[in-house]
Amino acid sequence: MFQPLDHFLRRLFTAGGSAAAVALSMATFAGPAHAEDSYPNQPITIVVPYSPGSASDTTARIISEKLSPRLDAPVVIENKPGASGTIGAASVGRAKPDGYTLVLTSSSTHSATPALFRKLPFDPTADFKHVIRAVTIPMMLVVRADSPYQTAEALIKASQSEPLNYAYGSSTSQIAGATFNKISGADANGVPYKSQPQAVTDLLGGHVDYLFADLSVITQLIQNKQLRALAFTDQERSSVFPDVPTMQELGYKFDLVVWVGLAAPAGTPDAVVERLNTEITEVLKDPTVAERFQSLGMKLAPNTVAEHQEFTLQQRDVWTQRAVDAGIEAQ
Repeated sequence: MFQPLDHFLRRLFTAGGSAAAVALSMATFAGPAHAEDSYPNQPITIVVPYSPGSASDTTARIISEKLSPRLDAPVVIENKPGASGTIGAASVGRAKPDGYTLVLTSSSTHSATPALFRKLPFDPTADFKHVIRAVTIPMMLVVRADSPYQTAEALIKASQSEPLNYAYGSSTSQIAGATFNKISGADANGVPYKSQPQAVTDLLGGHVDYLFADLSVITQLIQNKQLRALAFTDQERSSVFPDVPTMQELGYKFDLVVWVGLAAPAGTPDAVVERLNTEITEVLKDPTVAERFQSLGMKLAPNTVAEHQEFTLQQRDVWTQRAVDAGIEAQ
């Protein structure tokens, strides 16, 4: 017959058990303990490897607001921008694999950047356990509102007569811009920036002619008529900007998908990873969360842990091939 814990301890002490014996018996009585059983019991840090205002930063902040109460633990956002997101990503790849240090991954850090650099301070496959894909984000070809280019076709024609300058503030926008030049016959010079918000600022200032940017970064500027949208990279039109054609409608195959997800260091217990996947999936089902993402042009795209592992590998190969096709040599 099962004996209550207090009765068990009284018998042990009465028998003359030492403190050490009591402690050992307590452990035996309780059964084996695992850290993941009590996860989380301290604050969780999500490292965003880009500046505030980026698509990754926006995604992290929307999710963390609802994730914290579900986990009953503080979820802190820490921006660590630099080197195309590799600084922040590498810091998490080296972190303790206990589920308390995570990173907002993306098509930039784990798909495009590996295609552009031969040596990275992290292994995008071996150093991480990919938890979930949260959203996908169409990229938009935009110019200033006062630009003479009213359509993508007009921009392409002008660039064929005289090379234009396009800005890029991430590895994804670099490959997107180069892919656009390749498939359209446009002639343009890429101008690098540390982040997409900085690239947008210089576009508004008239220092460059156009750019491809994540829709979440430029939605407000398009709605405020500071930027003019010319084309989407998605396979279908956006509900936010239904009058803007897709690249496919214009006759150009453009299969690059911008995605944002979450990863933990390799070695993080499976139970912790699955818990995070489950809770974030539930967060994304929240109608208020869905509405916020959709208003920014982001598409909810949660998947399982196994599906996301496979997806990240597939996307790495796709972006690498597009970089090669566009004539970009890895540095």
